[in-house]
Order: sequence, then C-alpha cells, then structure tokens
Amino acid sequence: MRKVLSLVFVGSTLALERPALADCAPPTHLSTCIEADTFWPRPGPASFAFVGATDTTARGRFGFGLVTTYLARPIVLLVPSAAPDGTEVTAVDHLWNTTFLFSYGLTERLEVGVALPLTLYRTGTGVSSIASQQTQPLSHTAMRDARVGASYRLLGRAPADPPELFALAARMELALPTGAASSFAGDSSVVVMPSFAGDVRFDRFIAAAELGARIRKTSDLLGSRVGPELVTALGLGAELLANGALSTSLEAIALPTLVAQYDLALAGTSERVAASSRPPLVPAEWQASVRTAALMNGDLSLSLGGGGPITFTGETGITTPKYRFVLSVRYAPLERSTALPPPSDAKTPAP
Repeated sequence: MRKVLSLVFVGSTLALERPALADCAPPTHLSTCIEADTFWPRPGPASFAFVGATDTTARGRFGFGLVTTYLARPIVLLVPSAAPDGTEVTAVDHLWNTTFLFSYGLTERLEVGVALPLTLYRTGTGVSSIASQQTQPLSHTAMRDARVGASYRLLGRAPADPPELFALAARMELALPTGAASSFAGDSSVVVMPSFAGDVRFDRFIAAAELGARIRKTSDLLGSRVGPELVTALGLGAELLANGALSTSLEAIALPTLVAQYDLALAGTSERVAASSRPPLVPAEWQASVRTAALMNGDLSLSLGGGGPITFTGETGITTPKYRFVLSVRYAPLERSTALPPPSDAKTPAP
C-alpha cells in the first residue's frame, strides 16, 4: 500500500510544475506569495473538515487519507477603472486541490503526520492583467506547501465505546514553502501552526471547537495583507444511524488576520502607497456534510460536504471562496476499547 501511494505521489510531482521564485514584497504590492486555498486538512482521524480531531492514530499503526476540494473564486481583485465600481480581476477562479495524508501513532496519545497537497486543476489570470499589458492564464497544475506536524491527546483515553464525555488535544504543524509562490500556491516562508482542539460527546451528538494560529510573513496583494492569523472553528454533529453508519455535521471556520489592511494609491508609474485603512480581513466559511464510518469498525470513513462564505465585514475578502465542495476518504485505525464487564467468577461478598 505504501509503495503504491509513493508511486502516485512521485508521478504526480513529476507531472506538475516546480515551485517558481517570486518577489513576495514588490513595490507594486502585487505579491503572489499567498495560498489561495485556506482549507488545510490534517492527517489522522477526523469527524469534521474544519475542526481538528481529538483522537489520534493507534500506537504502531499507519493511517492514510485523500481529501479533495473544489472551490470557486477564492482570489478576486477590484481595481480602479473607467467603470464607477471598478473592474474585477479574477486572479484565481476555479480551483481543484487534492491532499494526500499520512499518519503514524508513536504512542497511545502521540501521532505524527504528513500532508502533501497538490493543485490538479485551476483557472485564473493571476496578476498578469494588472502587472503587464498582456494577460496570461495561470498554469493548470501546481505544487503546494507540504505540511508536517504532531498531535497529542491531552485529555480522554483511547477511543472507547461508549466515548468519554470530553476530550482535548494539542497540535503543532509546520507548512514548508515548497509550493509555487509565484502563482498563489504557497507562502513565502514557513508557517507555524499551534492549536488546541476539544470536543464534547453525549449519546449520538458531538460538539467540537478549535483555537489556533497561523504564524507567517505578511504578503500584500493590493492592500489586502495576508499575514499572521487566528484560527477559530466550531462544529456540531449527530449520528443519524447507529455505529457510525451515517452522521451529519455543520461547522464553520474563521481566520481573522492580525495585520492592518489598506486602500492603495498610485505614487508614480507603478509604485503604490497606503492611502487609507480598510476593514479587517476575516476569511470565513461554513460547511454542511454527511459522513459514514460503517466499515472496518469505524476506521474507514467517507464524507462529502459543501458550503459557502460567511461575511463579517461587509465583503468576503481574498481567500474566501464563493462556494466549496469537499470529498474525504480516510483510513485511521483507532483500536477502540470497550469497558469490560466484571469477571463471572468474582466472589460475592458474604452477607
């Protein structure tokens, strides 16, 4: 299985373009060192798409996953023109990304993982129509930033039946600048991502939340400055059929950016300077999904979901898609434990 997945990844890598060098701080404020897709699925078990899991892959076991997402218009720019409302430039229009996920349980509580994301198809003009007189479409495929990380379950024992009421996990991840930063497929630097995820389970219901950060260098795209962000996510789910045969969930994620946003004005032929401030950049989405984990004692799961933007500041802002669909297939062995009944030969205390 590992050999097959390795061949798939190597073949895909050779078929795609290599990361190109990019000027991430040009005087034109036309940086392309921005990941157009802010959805970064994690290796290992998962009950939600956006909210991190509190479970970890079983000790000494490998987990695998494939998560593919299709989204529309994540980066649209509004530039001044003869039109009263300006002209829209669709830097990234349609985007199809796929991520290969690999996890390994080092202990009963500690898991390490690798995420290898690829862009299989996309459309858009990038910033070519703004930076030059000739419009050039983006390449259809691209490498993206690989991610490595580890998760540690702080509270809650190994997955049990029935599950414990509350669980908490800590996670640390790094996104490495392996992507094509010249075309909105990667950041200009390493992105450090600490987070905490917790969930409450009662009967057939689950409520989960995550709080974290993405710490990175700031890139400026016409005054929309993508830099350090908070990561806040909430999710609610319910089993419709017993034993994980069918469940449904509703979740949301918001990424408040911690750097100021500006409107720009031309100062010369090409240089732009900050003229006034604009509302904060808060990329946010919601998603509803259905999931089944009826095979292999719940270790193999399949989920399908879709959703759209959440507007906090009157505009969606860059990296918030018009809509998104997600298909996920995961094998994450958990080795669930079951509370054992008292031994049948236990002595009954004398009256």
